[in-house]
Amino acid sequence: MMKRVLELWGQEGWRPIAEAEQLLRPILKKNITGYEAARMHEIYARILYYLYLFAIDLYKEIEDNDWNAFIENAMERYRALQMEWRIVRCYIFLAEIKFDRADYHASIDLFDRGMEELNVMDSIETKSMYIQLLSAKAFTFEALGQHHQAHEMLDQAIDFARAHMVLDNYYQLLNAKVWLHYDRMEMDKARDYAEESYLFAKLLKEETLLFEFRLTQVSREEFFEKNYEKALHDAEQLIQDIEASGKYPKDYKGEFIVLANNMLARVLTKVGRYEEALSLFKKYPISLPERVQLSPIDTALRVLSSSYEAICHYHLGDSDKAEKLARSTVDRLHAMPHTSLYHFAREVLEEVTSK
Repeated sequence: MMKRVLELWGQEGWRPIAEAEQLLRPILKKNITGYEAARMHEIYARILYYLYLFAIDLYKEIEDNDWNAFIENAMERYRALQMEWRIVRCYIFLAEIKFDRADYHASIDLFDRGMEELNVMDSIETKSMYIQLLSAKAFTFEALGQHHQAHEMLDQAIDFARAHMVLDNYYQLLNAKVWLHYDRMEMDKARDYAEESYLFAKLLKEETLLFEFRLTQVSREEFFEKNYEKALHDAEQLIQDIEASGKYPKDYKGEFIVLANNMLARVLTKVGRYEEALSLFKKYPISLPERVQLSPIDTALRVLSSSYEAICHYHLGDSDKAEKLARSTVDRLHAMPHTSLYHFAREVLEEVTSK
């Protein structure tokens, strides 16, 4: 049964997850013991949270749907089995939920509790878990606008990953360093980390990672480097390559296509092709999840589309629409850390409201 549940858990979409929930529910009502019981409680907690996010109506039909109770049960059983690294995984799960809900201080507290339980040098799993905790804390510090602490955590994680050859989160660590340096206009350092992240993705020959790198690189070339012609060429080529790829399901590939076309629209805005840009913005809008509070950076990257749309409307003569879009972006980002993205949104608002 565990094997079947894990197979379903690894599949795309909510339907396999719902099937896994139905398989586990009657088993968990029995007084099962041992490792399998702990694992089933942990997976069931994760399933409940997934359904809460992506199939809320189905989640509401489940009478006993408190994931906290199931994850605590799993942690208690793991503790009896002296499986500390599994307990830490549960802490990370709970911390990520707090992060999703923008409760960043509670998230850091849970990461710290996880670190206290972890015997770092026990195994490859515990070393990987340590890197995951450091990187998660770094992202949380960044969400709080505490950039120095974020850098410290990332540097520790990168140094440890290199020293112990534990590289499962290495690309994400490098990517985070790229963003932090670009945001402070430390261009040479940002480019060095961007080059290393590209070489790492290329070494793995993982198409998804390479698509992700190329997508973020379009954004960097447009926003930070101001190299619009290169960004335009790269965005158009990326869209062609994504559409030609036969590796991914239609829905999954669709997400990449939406993001790539939205990035293309931003570049077109910068080169003055406003009508083309607006057409793409309308066809490929970026939506925000309903029940997850994205990190401030992820929110800003998505919401910023409205500022680009505002520029288009302004230059095409619709000043009222431009001001409405530009102001909504600034209002949305004002309470978050004032990154370069926020300052850009402010500049756009000033531009479209100037007479």
